[in-house]
Amino acid sequence: MWSGEKANSIATKWFWGIVAMFFVVLSVGLALALIVVTRQRDGLLNASSSSAKVSVITDDVAPTLCGSVNANNNVINLTEPDIPGPFHDLTVEEIKKLRKFLEQRPETRAARPGTVTLSSSFIFAMDLMLPKKSEVLARLKKTGDTELPRYARVIMIRGDRIPPVVEELKCGPLHNVESCRLLTVNDTSARNPVDFSLRPLLSLEFDSNGAFKYLLDKIDKELGTILMENLNATFRGCELPEDCLTFGISPVSSQLVNSTSERQLWIVPRYKLQYPSLHPTGMAILCHMKEADPMKWTFSKVWYANKIFNSATDLNSAYSTGTIAKVTMTKPVKTENVFSTEHRRGNPMPEKPQQPPTQVEPDGKRYSLNNRRVTYLNWAFNVRMSTVSGPAVYDVRFKGERIAYEIALNEMASFYSGFAPWMQVTNYVVSGLMVDQQVRSLVPGADCPETATLISQPILNMLGDSTSVNYTTFCLFEHNNGIPLRRHLSYTVADGGFYGGMLDSALVLRSALTISNDDYIIDFIFHQNGALETKVLTTGYILGNVYSEAEGRYGFRIGENLLGNLHHQMFHFKVDLDVAGTQNMYKTLDIQREVVARSDDASKDWVQNKIVSQLKTSELDAVHLYSFDQPKYHIVFNNFSQNAYSENRGYRVQIDGMTKSLLPENVGNERTIPWSRHQMVVTKHKDSEVRSSSSYAVYDSAAPVVNFSDFYQDNDSIVNEDLVLWITCGTYHIPRTEDLPLKSSVGPKVGFTLLPFNYHNECPSTSSRDAVYIQHRNPLDHRQGVDITRNGNRNDQCLTPESTLEKDLLSNPDLVLETNHQNHNY
Repeated sequence: MWSGEKANSIATKWFWGIVAMFFVVLSVGLALALIVVTRQRDGLLNASSSSAKVSVITDDVAPTLCGSVNANNNVINLTEPDIPGPFHDLTVEEIKKLRKFLEQRPETRAARPGTVTLSSSFIFAMDLMLPKKSEVLARLKKTGDTELPRYARVIMIRGDRIPPVVEELKCGPLHNVESCRLLTVNDTSARNPVDFSLRPLLSLEFDSNGAFKYLLDKIDKELGTILMENLNATFRGCELPEDCLTFGISPVSSQLVNSTSERQLWIVPRYKLQYPSLHPTGMAILCHMKEADPMKWTFSKVWYANKIFNSATDLNSAYSTGTIAKVTMTKPVKTENVFSTEHRRGNPMPEKPQQPPTQVEPDGKRYSLNNRRVTYLNWAFNVRMSTVSGPAVYDVRFKGERIAYEIALNEMASFYSGFAPWMQVTNYVVSGLMVDQQVRSLVPGADCPETATLISQPILNMLGDSTSVNYTTFCLFEHNNGIPLRRHLSYTVADGGFYGGMLDSALVLRSALTISNDDYIIDFIFHQNGALETKVLTTGYILGNVYSEAEGRYGFRIGENLLGNLHHQMFHFKVDLDVAGTQNMYKTLDIQREVVARSDDASKDWVQNKIVSQLKTSELDAVHLYSFDQPKYHIVFNNFSQNAYSENRGYRVQIDGMTKSLLPENVGNERTIPWSRHQMVVTKHKDSEVRSSSSYAVYDSAAPVVNFSDFYQDNDSIVNEDLVLWITCGTYHIPRTEDLPLKSSVGPKVGFTLLPFNYHNECPSTSSRDAVYIQHRNPLDHRQGVDITRNGNRNDQCLTPESTLEKDLLSNPDLVLETNHQNHNY
């Protein structure tokens, strides 16, 4: 016999079992009801739409994973080819072979990885050196596997020479390196060799535990008391490394010291926390670093309390005698709530977690990638990341016709203004760094959509293994911009009664360069109407300065002791257009005012605008300075190719974010960026005019290694010639409180767009299946509803692929953050 307690337990179990069964039956009933309602809804949709033109699935088929089926068999092949084409960046094998050759070559004796010192002979950079354009074009017309011999441009730091120099070599063929020779002006329009003091910025120099430690030890020895009493920290000898000061650098270009044999820079002490540029200290120290032996480096002037002291001795004397006011900085405490961190703070938005909208590829990727060649709908192009200048695309074609041979970033610069001497000379020119090493760690779901294809890049690494891999040099993705590429609605019957339009889905090739505190996002965007957009977005941290009244002319107080200084950000691009061939012309369509007699009443005048075509016949005639009083179109066209209406086929160049440099020519560091003087320059193509700047532009203002103004001073004819456009764009930035902690990319968009101009007989997007067309089913009886035409595209439901970011970083954290310091190069 069961006890009462046991009986109660059994009764309780029966009760909850009945309740559970009830809810199961209820759930099944609701599910069936939902299916019925869904089918009824689908039936209504089907009744109001053309079944031939709208596909509605009513079968009980579970949704598949988005992209699991690809009707056009698009493929992504990220492996390196055995025989690279003319535009393919150096492969891992090519880098290894070339490095080994340079190590064994008696004339170079390049230091092996891990043994590099500033006084040795070592490789700074290897970059693909393209053949002559005519040779490449001839090769592209042929089929087969035979490729042109490939060569590399190598920058060698020759600290072993007396005197030390920097040499640039042409080495190859890369499949089996046989020789290297010094490059000449005829090769690259650059002098060679280059003074050692003009060498690019090497992180090897600024390692606080490497070459730079000798200088930091000297500074601590002579200024340690002031550093500790005023900043509560020194550069070295701290209990914990994070308690030491770190520093920023501001190079002093050769024009300012009237010598190409001097190498000076200001180091600016900062506190070491996220992020140092927002934690300045108000001090700066002028260093002298021209020798190859770091033990011989010295420092002289010191900026302290808004005053300059010619030596540490002078500062120590004034400090100890009390003739200068002491400046005491409060060392910030490292917490997640520090204003400069990127940790979330403030009231959460939304109130409860909700994922943001995401992007899917329902039918898989609509582009293919093979051997760095991308094909997308009507587009095709090659992807490149130059070691010294940055991202580029080559052999850009639309509907099989080449539009551009090359579109490439050539240079970036930021020129600051301020009262402090170090801020006045902060004129950063980016190509003094290995640009490809500043392009890394694009994060899916933050920098790019989760669906993006990540493209890696092998790079030379002389501090660790001979080669490293930047796993996310580019991300490639198709993006729905959320705006119509084109649309029109005729709502009323009298107006026609139809709708036609399509969203602007475009392919984006993206890279992100992190240059110290600044981040630059560079996009090449390929639209379905034949337009190609190049866009630069700026973000990252500002370069902070200690607030003072004297600095107030150059910025605003944006923190307790923080000011952001005015600076001019500039970008220069090379655009080698081939419009229906290489014989092109350049004209402007000037929009001018005219006064004419009215066509309906000749006795009265009428004021309106007209188009005046201005053909530019020479390079000096094609130097463009924008004027609001002279609006115009810039057209590159082919005089031997016409559309169906006998108009010359061309492309329009629209520059967004045109910027004007206010600096006088050839004064100060302006000489190193002569490309900033004009918004656009058009020149005749020359193989030697590889790029508008050089890797020495940070320091070479006294005698630029490459002088861009020479490219057009010879005033060649540009009539029926192979034309190159050199485009400058940029923006002035005055930092504000909303730039903390990071500058937003919203707002300062700069770049340019290439737009077909009478190139096609109609908009090429008319062939796109993305278009939607809606019309009355029966023009005589509108009550029968409307037909929706989707051109064969379905709108089936699919399952979004899972995010793999956490999984990927668990297996390889170096995809985003460094875990092995030897992964860095210079």
